[in-house]
Amino acid sequence: MELIELEDHFTDIGGQFLTSGFDLQKKLANIKAYLFDWDGVFNDGAKHGKEGSGFSEVDSAGLRMLRYGHYKRYGTIPQLGVITGAHNPVALSLMESQQAQVVYQGAIRKGQALEHFLKESGLKAEEVCYVYDDVLDLAVAQKVSMRFCVGRLANPLFLGLVAGSDMADYITASQGNEHAVREICELLLGLMGNYTDVVQEFIGGQSEYAQFKEALSSLKLQSYVYKSGNFDLA
Repeated sequence: MELIELEDHFTDIGGQFLTSGFDLQKKLANIKAYLFDWDGVFNDGAKHGKEGSGFSEVDSAGLRMLRYGHYKRYGTIPQLGVITGAHNPVALSLMESQQAQVVYQGAIRKGQALEHFLKESGLKAEEVCYVYDDVLDLAVAQKVSMRFCVGRLANPLFLGLVAGSDMADYITASQGNEHAVREICELLLGLMGNYTDVVQEFIGGQSEYAQFKEALSSLKLQSYVYKSGNFDLA
């Protein structure tokens, strides 16, 4: 699919490109980690007691497709993680099921969480893609290379600030409770140019996908909680 056609698919549903598809492709080639905020990104931000907030299987499937697509396109499994200001067992459970590498909980100071992640992973800020939706996330968005902001009708001034301050490359058409994560995953796969191949191999279970799943099984999740000014392993 040509880039102009890909962009049209997403602008037609209401997505807003602040960086061209061509430049996004160049950034994507350097990405080694996908980090996500939780509340307002995987859901509408509503809390449900001690269980916190949930997620959709539609988004979960998108994450699996994204990592496999990245593996096919660039030959490595990208790091996957969540940085959330809350303490949410559901977020931890999803990352465990995804065989992700990192979860930060209680991370009100998200810029500090990013610095901790970069130090522990050995990655650079320009190798990180971040998906977010609100003010506290800007400390990360202003430092990393790729930034996807979840659109929300309730905060047009915030979205205008983001668009005018070079803190996002794309604003989603979907809100958090409308599968914004899946929208972003599909866009990224489109930029990689292998969406159809990924879908077909998920259906057929080809040998390359089996190798990918085997490689995933060796990964270990690091869960950190913010305590007394530091991030400690949970």
